[in-house]
Amino acid sequence: MAETWRAERGWIIADGTRGEDGRIVFGTGGEMRLDPFEAWQERSTAGITTGLILKASVQRLAFWQTAHRR
Repeated sequence: MAETWRAERGWIIADGTRGEDGRIVFGTGGEMRLDPFEAWQERSTAGITTGLILKASVQRLAFWQTAHRR
């Protein structure tokens, strides 16, 4: 399931949507975006790896530092 998730610009993105029961349904053509904190809460049920969460967190930190350095 790890291949369904990717980190881009501090977001964890998946090809999927939320089902009626609140779980993530993959392969629906929709795009879900989770921030690292949301992903941490969903990691056990959605199959998000800790490494991917850390990667997105570092991306957010790097973006925040460059945006506020001016």
